[in-house]
Amino acid sequence: MRLSRLIQTALAVSFFLGCASTGNVVAQDAPRYQPMAVFEGLDGKTFRGEGAGPDGAPIIDIAKWQTILGGRAFQSTHRLEDGSYGGRTIFFYDEDAKEYIFHYFTTAGFHTTGTATPTRDGFMVIEQVRGHPKYVEVRSEIAIGEGSMRVASRHKDKNGVFTDGEVMIYHEIEDPGPLFFDEADALFGKRTTIKDAHDRYEDKD
Repeated sequence: MRLSRLIQTALAVSFFLGCASTGNVVAQDAPRYQPMAVFEGLDGKTFRGEGAGPDGAPIIDIAKWQTILGGRAFQSTHRLEDGSYGGRTIFFYDEDAKEYIFHYFTTAGFHTTGTATPTRDGFMVIEQVRGHPKYVEVRSEIAIGEGSMRVASRHKDKNGVFTDGEVMIYHEIEDPGPLFFDEADALFGKRTTIKDAHDRYEDKD
């Protein structure tokens, strides 16, 4: 990549971060949507989790949390460290039902909808799974500590049998940057077609 392109990229990132910083100041001065205050402890944080997936295989997961839509919603974006799977959850407060609902979309094609109920130290989550070949429901307990998080989940299969014991332990880390390439596309205001990281940064000149 030529030096000029490196400089242009650096300037673009600096400009974006400056705008983001200014936007955060404005958001802090504006009235907060009170129902979403339950997520404030997670806002802007990134966690690295270690544990096992539903099949018992060890996994490492990276998850980022942030307020979106002017404070009206909250999202979590995650990806396994090996890049094999990831997804995004968007939480929203249903004022009619007086409950927190969410939608979870995945890179594997299935999706879930559910409710998150605040508890003394986190959330109780129940979600209905759509499009998964094996599971139809997931129930999770999320306990949030100082710079840490514990997620214990049970999966219900199509025969109505629950699988117990899946636990992920997360610890807060520095933001590693975009977890998916589409996040980088949003940063630079364009859509790209890539096969891997080499394609994205290859010098086309």
